[in-house]
Amino acid sequence: MVQVSKNISFGRGTLVKPFSVIQESRGNIKIGKNCAINNFVQISATESTIVIGNNVRIGPSVTIMGSVSKFKNKNQLIIEQGYSTGGTSIGNDVLIGAGSIILAGCEIGNGVVIGAGSVVTKSVPPYAIVIGAPARTIGARN
Repeated sequence: MVQVSKNISFGRGTLVKPFSVIQESRGNIKIGKNCAINNFVQISATESTIVIGNNVRIGPSVTIMGSVSKFKNKNQLIIEQGYSTGGTSIGNDVLIGAGSIILAGCEIGNGVVIGAGSVVTKSVPPYAIVIGAPARTIGARN
């Protein structure tokens, strides 16, 4: 399901496979050209911006978040605390393995490879190869 919104855009040649959810709530999502978004992918921007570059491959069951709920104040309901809106950006020519999670505030550089099942909690430099939960660098593309 792709939410119909002026705040969500796709570049030419981008493919979204069935059962994926791409949605925003007072946010923006921009996906570049020639991207492949596999089945069961969730991309969500609440009061934030997600930018995905060109020629990005996103495996099945990946989650990409643009914001997270604030929750630290125990004297206030979580629903009343709003969101941290760090946004998320993913460069060009990136491969995101199946089941990976990219949390809000991460900047993924050009040419990065994220191994299946990884949880990305911080920014990743260009051409790094990362795996694990939390994701850690195990090498680089030459």
